[in-house]
Amino acid sequence: MEFALGIAYFIGIFIAMVVTRHRAGVGQGRIKVFGRDGFGLGWVLGNAFACLFWPVTLVIWLSRGRPEPRVVFNERARERKAAQQI
Repeated sequence: MEFALGIAYFIGIFIAMVVTRHRAGVGQGRIKVFGRDGFGLGWVLGNAFACLFWPVTLVIWLSRGRPEPRVVFNERARERKAAQQI
């Protein structure tokens, strides 16, 4: 039983990584942390923390009514900026 729970937890970490990166518009490729076009250490560490403690993250996200992500990248960022200018 403990083995199954451990496997489910690690599968949840993987699914959380995929979902949070997709919602932020990052994609599943390698990400650059530092530099002019990097994502920044704050986002990377926050995302890693949220993925490691995904059950807590899921409960908080559902209790808040599934809000949109605070930080988005790529085409999602352009869409958000265009919507704010209207």
